[in-house]
Amino acid sequence: MRGRVTVAVFVLIGIVAGGLMLTSIVARRHEAARVQCLNNLRLHGRDAADVFDLLGKLPPELRTADVPGAVPAGTLFVAGRPPEDRLSWIADTLGGMSQAKQSLTELAARIDRSATWDGGANADVGRTRLVTFTCPANIPAPPAGTPAVTQYVGLAGLDAATLSLGPPVPPRAGCFRYDAPTPFGLIQSHDGVDTTLLFAEVSGDLGPWMRGGPATVRGLDDAPTAKPAIGFGGQFGGNHPDGVAAVAYASGAAKFLTPRIDPAVLRAMVTIRGDDADGIPGGE
Repeated sequence: MRGRVTVAVFVLIGIVAGGLMLTSIVARRHEAARVQCLNNLRLHGRDAADVFDLLGKLPPELRTADVPGAVPAGTLFVAGRPPEDRLSWIADTLGGMSQAKQSLTELAARIDRSATWDGGANADVGRTRLVTFTCPANIPAPPAGTPAVTQYVGLAGLDAATLSLGPPVPPRAGCFRYDAPTPFGLIQSHDGVDTTLLFAEVSGDLGPWMRGGPATVRGLDDAPTAKPAIGFGGQFGGNHPDGVAAVAYASGAAKFLTPRIDPAVLRAMVTIRGDDADGIPGGE
């Protein structure tokens, strides 16, 4: 009898130890995924700040010598073609992105810039998964033969991707807009690049990385009937166990935002003119 009890004790200890080990392994995997997710966004932030130097494409009145460069236009503009049919900012700037995780030069060379996002050769190019545009905590698996998607999108303020930049800059405008680039100098002269959000991760309504429109550029919907801003089933985030959203600032820094963030604060962060934070559900 004593021998059976001893065996049972050892079995119980083994089960407990195995459970603790499994919990530790899962926790380490979650933490590694969180780190990699932030690294992806930092990489895109650095690309935006360092590689997407569009100063030469800006009209003279928008050029600033102190802060060169610009956030790329949300789509490759083609007159008469709606944003949802155009190539995205990802496709438009693919050749200038970091090659550290994946060779993109040859892929970018195959893009037909005169066609729609899924026209001609673009349909085949768009089926390639871009490693740094998927969250390692929740890598999507679209059906075979369908376009690869992105889980990181450019932020367009408060659903304001179609706005011009004034002057004055509209209160709802963000870093991305469909038809034209946004100078970093303009962002710096208002809220500043350290406090203005440029990218965020999404887990719902994933769209092809090749496609313009909401697939790759989204604004914060601040309507009373809108989904929660951050968390599971929310507008942003939801890929990690705690529902947080990885974001990147116009400066290139990256961090996580929790579902508990004050709505007024988030509204200020996604717009260039963050001083206007009235009228948000839950805001002060």
